Amino acid sequence: MKSNKVFDASKRNNVRFIQPSALRKNVRKRQSFENLISTDDAINHRTMDSRVSSRRAHGARTSSDTEPIAGNNEDEFFMYGEGADGPESGEPLIQQDFTEPEVVKKKKVRSKNKCKRVGKLKAGEKLPIVFFLNGPVGVNRNEFTRYLGKLVTDNTICPVRVHSWGEMGNDVEDHLWAAVKEKFTNPEMEAYRGHIFKKMVKAWTNYRSDLNLKYVKPCQSVEDAIENVPCGIQKDDWEWLVTEHYLIEEFKKISVRNANNRAQGSMPCHLGSMSIGELTFQMTDKEGNMPSFIKVFSCSRKKGGAIDPKSARKEAELIETMQQNPGINGLDLVEKCFGPQKHGGILGYGSGITPKDLRTPRNEKNPEVEAQLQRSEEEKAALEEKNASLEAEKAVIAAKKEALFHRLNNMESNYMVELRSLREMVMLQQTTWSSLHRPHDNHNQYI
Repeated sequence: MKSNKVFDASKRNNVRFIQPSALRKNVRKRQSFENLISTDDAINHRTMDSRVSSRRAHGARTSSDTEPIAGNNEDEFFMYGEGADGPESGEPLIQQDFTEPEVVKKKKVRSKNKCKRVGKLKAGEKLPIVFFLNGPVGVNRNEFTRYLGKLVTDNTICPVRVHSWGEMGNDVEDHLWAAVKEKFTNPEMEAYRGHIFKKMVKAWTNYRSDLNLKYVKPCQSVEDAIENVPCGIQKDDWEWLVTEHYLIEEFKKISVRNANNRAQGSMPCHLGSMSIGELTFQMTDKEGNMPSFIKVFSCSRKKGGAIDPKSARKEAELIETMQQNPGINGLDLVEKCFGPQKHGGILGYGSGITPKDLRTPRNEKNPEVEAQLQRSEEEKAALEEKNASLEAEKAVIAAKKEALFHRLNNMESNYMVELRSLREMVMLQQTTWSSLHRPHDNHNQYI
């Protein structure tokens, strides 16, 4: 029985025509075929393939033709149902708009660090590395830092059962240093050993922090955390790390304190994986003139071409301070605007520069300072010599004073003896004189 439904030509532009050859190709590709037709009106692929075969057997057009199978209407083949011969008897398969499936974009994340370029080096081959502001820069900077991270996360080199880097031991550090020198070279490699190990310690600390963040904190109980063993760590080592390190009260207090300190950072750096040393290196001209601290600070605090309001206010304060003190150096400028800088680093200079490096530059001597120090040493020697002579004179004066004091004591003693004798003599004379001139009683009787 033929159907009375007639194809609506107004929906022609909303329907997608598919060549029979495309249908045949999509028989074995279910997902691609389902993306071409509507989900609600999809039909069986085998039935569609058999229909194509049956139309070929009855003399229908083949896939080489540019026109549809059933007549001149290009929508006719795909608009009518199974077993239909034309628009009079078939049921329309698709009479709705074609919509593309939604594609969920996954967030692009960094893959696992494999150090492929370093791993492909031949025996004896090394990559040159450049150091600037005590940190790696240049074309091999990423390979160098990634290789350091690969070394410190290798549990066959760095033991798991330690609470801090200080418990590693000298043998571990010697092993790590030999591995670094095996793959990278620099004329002054030994001079930067301390700075390289400083980066290793930072990478190792971040690795341990990530383990706690990803494998311990999401767990609801200690048992779940112990069973959630990361890849590359033995289960017994992981159990020790969870129970003896991550879950002890001392570590929890340090973790909370560090989290609070990080939350107070109101002017974060937006350079991403690029270090401040690399930024300064790129901004240094061919003559070796480094950019000003204010310029580096402004570029490192920009995000999307704009700087946040607080950083903008601090930049204005830096400019004003520089105008008021034209000869001020970088360290004094930072301490005047940001407060005293600790021994770990200086804001805006990266982790490779410390206050000690700016106050007393390493491997560099100022002639004026050296001359002033020499004069100070000479003045000090002269003062010491003069002091010694004064001490000798003081000793002589003290001896004379002691002798004089002794002599005065003797004189006083002799004077007192003589004075006592004289007093006794005077008293004796007075007694004798009074006895001679006193009137007698018998004499007075006869008067």
